[in-house]
Amino acid sequence: MPVWTQWISLGLAILGSITGIWALVLNQQRTTITKRIEKERLEAKKKASFQVERTKQMGSKQMQDRLLLHNIGQAEARELKVEFYNYDRFNKGEKRKINPLIDRIPSKINAGQTVNILLSIAGNTAPPYEIIITWDDDFKKGNKLETTLN
Repeated sequence: MPVWTQWISLGLAILGSITGIWALVLNQQRTTITKRIEKERLEAKKKASFQVERTKQMGSKQMQDRLLLHNIGQAEARELKVEFYNYDRFNKGEKRKINPLIDRIPSKINAGQTVNILLSIAGNTAPPYEIIITWDDDFKKGNKLETTLN
């Protein structure tokens, strides 16, 4: 066999080895990404997440302010607590805890469920509100969402 064919064979063998190693590296990266995505998907199934909005709906005689609390997560939220704070307009403008809710907040909200709660807004408890929502779910205890409601 001539020498030049041996060199070509050696070059093709090296090229094949490099290609094989590169394929192994790419496969390892794809496996790592797939594992991470699957882990995140399984964690998301254990988490509750909330979206809050204030709306006006027709009551028996007039428009009523309502708090809509949406569980947009994939798990049930337990031990749900909602705290409202605003700034006192008449005194020194200090932050204070208030309770503008007329209806009771359920202690559990299922995934995809929306709770519609009546708000009582008086002159000294007018929006904007700072809201702190705390809950437990299958992923973690003591989850917290802080937001402002206008």
